[in-house]
Amino acid sequence: MKSTNNVKFTQQKFSSLHRIALILATFYSATWVLTFTAIFWGLTAKFSERVLADSVSQNLPTLPLDKRQQQQQDIPTNTNPNIEINPEFRSRSYLLGPADQIAIQVQRFSELNFAGQISQEGLVVLPLIGTVNLRGITVEQAKQVIRDRLNKFIKNPDVTVSLIVQRPVTVTVTGQVARPGFYPLQIPQISAAIFAAGGTNSTADLRGVLIRRTLANGTFAEQKIDLLTPLQTGIAPPVLRLEDGDAIIVPYQQVTVDNKSDRDVAARYSLAAAQGLVQVTVTGEVAKPGFYNLPAGSGRISAALVAAGGATLKADLRDVRVRRILVDGSIVEEPIDLYTPLANATELFDFPLQNGDAIVVPQLEASKSQDYDFNLISRSTLIKPRIYVRVLSYASGGLSSFYIENGSRFLDALNGVAVNAADLRKIALFRFDREQGKAISQKLDAKAALQGDVSQNPLLEDNDVIVIGRNLVERVGYAINTVTQPFRDVLGFLLFFQQLRNGAQNLFAPNSRSNK
Repeated sequence: MKSTNNVKFTQQKFSSLHRIALILATFYSATWVLTFTAIFWGLTAKFSERVLADSVSQNLPTLPLDKRQQQQQDIPTNTNPNIEINPEFRSRSYLLGPADQIAIQVQRFSELNFAGQISQEGLVVLPLIGTVNLRGITVEQAKQVIRDRLNKFIKNPDVTVSLIVQRPVTVTVTGQVARPGFYPLQIPQISAAIFAAGGTNSTADLRGVLIRRTLANGTFAEQKIDLLTPLQTGIAPPVLRLEDGDAIIVPYQQVTVDNKSDRDVAARYSLAAAQGLVQVTVTGEVAKPGFYNLPAGSGRISAALVAAGGATLKADLRDVRVRRILVDGSIVEEPIDLYTPLANATELFDFPLQNGDAIVVPQLEASKSQDYDFNLISRSTLIKPRIYVRVLSYASGGLSSFYIENGSRFLDALNGVAVNAADLRKIALFRFDREQGKAISQKLDAKAALQGDVSQNPLLEDNDVIVIGRNLVERVGYAINTVTQPFRDVLGFLLFFQQLRNGAQNLFAPNSRSNK
């Protein structure tokens, strides 16, 4: 019986060992499998990454070496133009002075505290110690002065001095700002100074704003500040604390097509002058020379020409001039080409105007008219839309007047009046020449014009007078040359033809017709 029990015990022991061995073998095998799997997976992933990288690099275009070098050179190494600051403009310890408001606290002795303004003499009156002069010293120095005075009454006093409100500094702002002048600033920053002066004008050079400071020895120190680059790139603007007597000069920048983007940025920033009524003078080859007020937001050269009734067909739009008087009294003149954008179908360079500007539209010289497209100009919005023409003839019953589209020619005017066939070759065009101060005439042949002769079909101008009939042409020509020469202005020229119809020399009397 005992032997049987030993056998059973041995069998049970063997079964337990067997199970343990089996478990260990299984664990050992699983460990090796997982290890080899991880190694294999890592190699596969690495291989896949390499294949993917190779395939991507083959598909991406590669830049030539010189191109990559050029791109690296194009990356600016220093995008902040305001790093170099004159030592005279670096932040210095603030010096107390009249109108500064300060607070003084003495720990454990509240009855000795003080809060108030420094007097015009630079003094404050403190409890226990009396009058203290704080003019021209720093806050830290003021603290030490008060401690030394209190030390006679209190052992090792704990004193705190704080600047509560800084006194205003008075600066001069001049140049291209809305209101040049002298301004007290509570915040002594350049932005506050420009804002106080109404903001910068459209012709301000924000890359070259100048701060001029008078030093103690009577010499001047200057610091040039670029305000435009921070607007374009987002870098921090320079922080300079202005001092009493500083002058901020905003220089003039010539307006060109190349710097249009800079001006667009400057026009939208917070320190740009608010747009208001612009008063300008328009003279030269325009329909109605004179003084004009342009509404806020429309102070452009195109708006000025439209307000003056548009340019005449004699105008040279390639050389329109804008004259401007600067703050220092000097005069600058900007040449503006309004013709080329029309001819090339490009964006119009619409020059921004300022109060007091004068727009001068010159007359086109004959030597420069060969490549000048009058038909194009006559259809543009810069030209007077309609002109007033008069026709004097027997067939139409006298002097007839009517408006016609600007850019119309001689034959266009004849379409609206009655003309005898016999008079088609006996026509004259009379026009007042302002430079000569007299009437000039040109004989025209309507039949030749109908057959395509351009020289006989000229462009009409405002206040032209067409006279039809040989006898009538001769009488008008004689009267102009012998009686009324010279005319003072175009009004006298027009009144002359009015008198021909209504005055004593009425050319339409019966005896005049018989001599036709």
